[in-house]
Amino acid sequence: MNEFDPVALGVERDRLLAEARTVLMAAPGDDAMPEMGVTPVVRMDGALYIYPSRLSAHVRAVLGAGKAAFMVIEDESKAQNIWARKRLKFDSELVEIERNSDEFNAVCDVFADTHGPTMGLIRDFFDFHLLRLRPRGGVMVLGFAQAYRLSGEALDVTEHLRSG
Repeated sequence: MNEFDPVALGVERDRLLAEARTVLMAAPGDDAMPEMGVTPVVRMDGALYIYPSRLSAHVRAVLGAGKAAFMVIEDESKAQNIWARKRLKFDSELVEIERNSDEFNAVCDVFADTHGPTMGLIRDFFDFHLLRLRPRGGVMVLGFAQAYRLSGEALDVTEHLRSG
């Protein structure tokens, strides 16, 4: 993609998000080093959701901060060049979904349909928290010299980043 085409870039952003089965996440840790982890993700009605366990240090850090950095990255086996894997990086606030709400039940059903029967086992575990990601902005990288600024909750493609 040589030309800045927000519509075509939006299609690529949506493809990356649709293919994502997990997100990497990071939040400030106790000793100035980030806590990092990975968790399954689903999309429902355009929103991204995670269902991680508070027993993990990275999840406690994310919940404590109320925000985190997330990354969706192309599968290594599908990358044309390992140095230039397609990826989305974004900062996000977190909204906890109440356990007894219709949204909680609907999203848990999507997790079960997408990721299999383990959701039936962990659905009622109280150390797990259903979180909706509310993106604030980030960067999409589609290859060498193909980095784009993303803005707002919809991760709108707003500009081609031409310098480091």
